[in-house]
Amino acid sequence: MKRAQLGTTVFTAAQISQMVARVATEIQQDYADQISEVIFVGVMKGAYLWMGDLLRAIGGDVQMDYLRVGSYLNDGSTGEVTLLDDLRLDVTGKTVILLDEVIDSGLTLLWLKELLQARGAEAVKIAVAFDKRQTQQVAFPVDYIGASAPNDFLVGYGMDYNDHFRNLSYIATLDLVEV
Repeated sequence: MKRAQLGTTVFTAAQISQMVARVATEIQQDYADQISEVIFVGVMKGAYLWMGDLLRAIGGDVQMDYLRVGSYLNDGSTGEVTLLDDLRLDVTGKTVILLDEVIDSGLTLLWLKELLQARGAEAVKIAVAFDKRQTQQVAFPVDYIGASAPNDFLVGYGMDYNDHFRNLSYIATLDLVEV
């Protein structure tokens, strides 16, 4: 049997705060007068801290919604994406910025981007807090990246292990120890 424990801190809360401020500024510059027309869509559960921090840093009147998908079981990807909870807002003719805490394989974000485009979104942009794509399975551009992260099993700031450690204000590696 394995027990999960926190390993090395990879990003501190202060580093994350600086990264959020930088990405918020980039989005504000790109959508200066149109920010209230953009729909920010969080990919739950993981994006909740990133989404809240980023939208507060952007400020002003923003539209937001969320959806929930599943593609992981325990500590690995199943390779299939399932829509668990859908959007409430209509994206037809709108610019959508998908917010997710991490991109690793890219399969989930690619699937969501194609879904929103098929639903009539004028443009779908992607903003991730952390990019782990050292071993790219799916190569497509990410419009806003907070920071590059090591391709380790990370927890905190929305990332979890079996729904644990998601609420940490920092990012750490996860060690699985035999007990």
